[in-house]
Order: sequence, then C-alpha cells, then structure tokens
Amino acid sequence: MTQSSYRIPVVTMFLLLALAIPGALGAGSSPSGYIVVGIAPSAQFDAHYAFSTIPTRVSFVDTSLGSAPLTYQWDFGDGSTSSEQNPGHNYIQRGTYTVSLTVKNAYGSSTAVKKDFISIGMSPRADFSASPVSGSLPLVVTFADQSQGQVATWKWDFGDGQSSSEQNPVHTYWTSGVYNVILTVTNDYGSSDTTKTRYISVVGPLTSKFTELPASGPAPLRVAFTDASAGNPTAWFWDFGDGGNSSARNPTHIFTAPGSYDVTLTVTREGDTDTSKQVVNAGSVPNADFSGTPLSLNIGESVRFTDKTTNAPTAWSWDFGDTATSSDQNPGHTYMAKGIYTVSLTAKNANGVDTEVKTSYVNVGVAPKAEFRPVIIPYQRTQVPMQVAFIDQTTGNPTSWQWDFGDGQTSGEQNPKHLYQKEGVYTVSLTAQNNFGRDTRVRTDLITVARGPAVDFSADRTIIGVGGRVTFTDLSLNAPTNWVWDFGDGSTGTGPKPDHVYRSTGVYDVTLIASNPDQSNSLTKNQYITVLNIPHAEFVADKTRGSAPLAVHFIDQSQGVPTSWKWDFGDGETTIEKNPVHTYSTLGTFTVSLTVSNVNGQDSITKTNYVVTTLAPVAEFKADRQVGKAPFIVQFTDLSKGNPTSWTWEFGDGTGSSDQNPRHIYLNEGAYDVRLTVSNQYGSDSVFKTGAQAPAPTVTVPVEVVTTPAQADITPTLTTLPVPTQSPLSPFMTVLAAGIGLVALAVASRK
Repeated sequence: MTQSSYRIPVVTMFLLLALAIPGALGAGSSPSGYIVVGIAPSAQFDAHYAFSTIPTRVSFVDTSLGSAPLTYQWDFGDGSTSSEQNPGHNYIQRGTYTVSLTVKNAYGSSTAVKKDFISIGMSPRADFSASPVSGSLPLVVTFADQSQGQVATWKWDFGDGQSSSEQNPVHTYWTSGVYNVILTVTNDYGSSDTTKTRYISVVGPLTSKFTELPASGPAPLRVAFTDASAGNPTAWFWDFGDGGNSSARNPTHIFTAPGSYDVTLTVTREGDTDTSKQVVNAGSVPNADFSGTPLSLNIGESVRFTDKTTNAPTAWSWDFGDTATSSDQNPGHTYMAKGIYTVSLTAKNANGVDTEVKTSYVNVGVAPKAEFRPVIIPYQRTQVPMQVAFIDQTTGNPTSWQWDFGDGQTSGEQNPKHLYQKEGVYTVSLTAQNNFGRDTRVRTDLITVARGPAVDFSADRTIIGVGGRVTFTDLSLNAPTNWVWDFGDGSTGTGPKPDHVYRSTGVYDVTLIASNPDQSNSLTKNQYITVLNIPHAEFVADKTRGSAPLAVHFIDQSQGVPTSWKWDFGDGETTIEKNPVHTYSTLGTFTVSLTVSNVNGQDSITKTNYVVTTLAPVAEFKADRQVGKAPFIVQFTDLSKGNPTSWTWEFGDGTGSSDQNPRHIYLNEGAYDVRLTVSNQYGSDSVFKTGAQAPAPTVTVPVEVVTTPAQADITPTLTTLPVPTQSPLSPFMTVLAAGIGLVALAVASRK
C-alpha cells in the first residue's frame, strides 16, 4: 500500500477535529439553543473596589454576551493585562485609568472601553444635571450627580439659601427668580466643585397684559400691540374683535371700519393660560358697557340697568334675554320666570354702533350646578410635592365656593391652586352656592401624586443548602411594572417572580427595587437568606422511556456532600444505594424521589411521571453538527425506539418536516431549539433539545389500542428529555481519541 492511500482518511480526521474542537473546548458552557448559528459576542463588564486605599485591588466582572467558548483580553490602563474571565487586579499608584475588555469567539469579536473608569487615590471631579431647569412656582427640580471618580460626600447649594448632602436630591423652589447651583464633592484625597450660573429659572404666576398705541382714533386705525405679560409665556394668541387674529408676540393690526373692538390676548405656558381684554375705538363710535343690580333675584323682582357707554351715544337698544327689550338709557326690568339670562346693550351715535353682551348675567331663582376640572403641569405628574390648578366650571352663577382637596386642606377661591405635599390618591369636592341653593360635586380618586410602589416580597424558603434554588415573589402594591433584584451574592435578577441559586454558604441580604410610571421604591431584607452546607437533592437517569422490562441507571447529582441516600422508584421498590440500577418490569408511569442527608440536614426531590414503560415509541435524535455560520446545513438523524411510523420535526425557525431523517438549512443567524415527535398505533412521544436544561416532561399514559386515522390526532403525547451523559475524559481528549480511532479504522480497512 502506498503512502498516498492514507491521505484521505487522515485529512478527514483533521477536518473532524477542526469542527469538533471548538465545541469541545466550550463544553463547560451551555449554548442558548440546540442549533447555534453565528452568535457574535458583545463585550460588557463592571468592577468592584474600595477607592480610599493604595494599593487597591479591583475585582472585574465579565457580563459579556455571545456563544461559548469566549476568550477574554483585559487592558487595565496601567500597562497590565489579563486573559481571565473575571480577573482581580492590584493598582499600586494613584491615578484614573481607562479599562477595556475584548471578547472573541468563532463568530467575531467585540471591545468595550470605559474611559476614566477606575479612580485610585484621586480627588473627584464635580458635575451634575437637573430637570426641569425652568418652570412656574412651585418648581420641583430633580438633581442628578454626574461627578467622575469615587465620591464620599456631596454638598449642594441650590442658590435660594437651601442645601443638601444627598447624592441625587430633589429640591423645591418656592420663590420666583434665577438661581446659581453649586455642587461640591469630596473623598479622602481632595474635593472639587462646579457652579452652573443662572441654571434654574423659576417664574411666578402667568398673567396676561398688553398695551396698545393708539387706543383710539379715526378709521382706518393702525394699532401697535405690545405684550407686557408676566410669568414668561411661551405662546400668544390675539383676537382683535373684528375677525382678525395673530400668534405674534407684538403684532400690529389695522382696524378698517369704524367701531369699538374688544381686543383679547391669551398667553400660554405649559399647562397654564391667562386672558386679558382691552378696548380699541376706531372712529369715535360708542364703546358700549353697562351694569345691573341686583344680579341675583326672585321671580317678580326688578333689575336696574345703568348705561356706562363712552363716546357720547345717542341711542340705546336693550335685550334682557327673556324676549323683552327697551330703548331707555337706564331702564329697569322685571323678570317673571326662573332662569339664567344673557343681557345685551347696543349703543349708537353718528359715527357708528357697538354692542356689549354679558352672558348668563342675571340669575332669577336658579341654584348652581357644581362642576370643575383639574390642570396639572406635565413635568410635575411624577413629583412630590405636586401643584394642581382647579378650574371652576359651575353653572347657575354661584357666588361662593368651598373646595376640599382630600388631604385636609380647603379653599374658598373660585379657581384655586393647591400643592399636594405627600404621595397618595386624593378625592376632591367642590360646593358652589348662591342665594337660591347649593350643590356639591365629588370626584373620587381624582388626583394621584407620585404613587410609587409599596415594595414588599417573599421567598418560598429562607434556609437552604448550597446549590439550593429560591423562588422570590413580588408582593408590592400600586401596580409596579419593572423589577430589579439584588440577591446579595453579587447576582441580580428581573421580573416579578425570579428564581435564584445560591452556590456558597453565608447569610445574604436581598433588595428589590420596584418601579411604576410614577417612581421607583426599594426594600432590603437584611440577613434574609441563610445558605448552609446541607445537601441539595438532584438526580438524572440514563433513560426514562422504553419497553418493559426497562433497566434504568439513576445517577445522584446532589450538592452539599450528602452521606446517605434513599430512593423511591415509584413501583413499590426502594434502595439506599448512591447510584442504583433499577428494573421496571411492568407497563406504567412512575414517579421517582430521592432523599439525601448529612449531619446538617436533608433535602428531597420528586420527579413526577419521570419513568414511563410503554409500547409507544420513545423519541430521540441527533444532529451531525450544532454550531456554524449561516447558511448552516444540518443533517438530523432519527434515533427513536419502539418502531415509530410517523415523524414530525420542528426546527425552531418556523419550519418543519415529516421525513424520518431530514436535512435542513438554517438561513439566518440565531439560536434554535429542535423538537421531534414520533408516533405509532400505541401513542406518541416528543423530545425537545435546547442549549439550556429543558423543563421536566409532561407525560400522558398512552392508550394501548389500535387507532383509526381519524383518531390519530387525539393520541396522547409522551414528552422525552435528552439524557445528559458524562465522559471519563476531558472534552478535548475525547475528541482527540475519536480522531485517532478513525485513523486506526481507516488503516485497518486498507489492509
């Protein structure tokens, strides 16, 4: 045999090694799916250290994402590097250091750089931001510390004589003005401060006001209007009374026809508005106006109206709102029916005519109907204290108002503003009154003031062994929508009901930060979880499905150094061996339990319906390869037992197959879980393979009767999990041994 006869098998062996070794090297990390296609890394990290000592040891924590295996390259910024995943590094000189981490895998690399991330023995550099930086009284401002370096103390000067030592304080400005803010930060090595000049602008109440020049003259009359409003309005709307309008701040308008025009200016600032009115007279026409007394009266009583028109009117025309009219200058009128009446006066002279209308001016025997609405500035909705403006919308000409804001405070103003000082939900009521009666409007749970979650939580157990799993449950009130957990051992979690495994003995504090759209609150339960060196029961079996008699090898995987074992195989048989082999001789579904103990305590685990002996098939399969770049071709091979007659594959990318041994192409990058369901006349079974450990199977005892095709769709399903195996060799040596075996077989076949 020539030397060239061995080239093909040898090359084949090395190709197999090249494909297999990356997976073998990464065997310690479970992929996120059974088939993993091109998951590139994303570098992330954090660090923990004490800044006040030299030298300082910093513990770096890798939080990178990506398919295993990953390699790591750290640059600590002081000339030192490391290739560990979670290194510790000693900084021996004062300074501020930029740290970078580069992670790589078979699909690419990623680098995270944190500039000036580590500060050793250096004084901090003060910086901050605030929101909002302007607004109306009272202005609630949230300050955020953005200082660089390690900070031990904070001192804020808000510019209004008030200060704070919190890191991120919330401060309320009660007086209008423009304020400088100073932040001073310190640590053991020094201090620094920063001043933001004229940083916070607080304005008083919004008040509409304007001047006009000229205010009167012959038509056409050109008038220049100048805004003189207080409170820093952001928008203006002018109504010139002749059909014209403008949104300019200081408009000019021409009144083309003679007349007396009511000009109004409405100014706006965030949720606040205010309106003022003045009269422009073009052509010396009358400027109609009047008053009446009394304006609240009973049926049959009279109102005396007084003309107050300027510019020498010569004729008057009154409309009293009840179909009656008059041409007297100062008439009296008796109302004979209950109602709310609008009164108008039209005054004339040789130059023109003008009309004044007073809506709902006279009340004859009508009690009020109370109504109101709240107005809240948007940025204050999540702050405490929170200011609310209440707008009276009562009909029936009320003459007095009594407000109850629900927090023990009241007001007699018509349109009050109220400051809620504490978070909560408040019911508001308004009682409006006039000479003919009163009415009350109550709006339940109308005002919600920064109602953050009332944080609470529980654990299903608080004393566990090493490796024990604890399920935490959020019990917070006020509808939290986001949860961040700190389990006390350096690990964190999210969600309302996370599970966590404690892997070291100790006593741990647990903290929950719960948030809703209003705010975040936290609760820490000190020394809440105690982890002892007691066993944590766990086991697996080499097989869980098959035909009777079925010999099953049970393997103890308990943690915490148990010294005794007790097995219950679910068929009436027990044993105290550590890793027993048990034979199931009858058909059925069996629940298996294991109790382990040592001098510190004991723990039990029960796996319901864990072993099934059946005539139905037992699903199993393999893939020729599991990791690669897209497009990725995988050959699936059915390994099911029990003579299945049909196969249903789900490849995890939305496609499937009914072939026994399908070949599938994954076109896109991702991690995919695969399921195979096999069936015969006695039942069906499924196996689901993922990168993470699959949940315990849900088993239905098969119907051991022959089914017709119409019945096949309702045949009970058996779910089978892949059984983990352990090699006596390392992953790399196992692959290497397999390669050598291939070469040996190839040589033997040539002889």
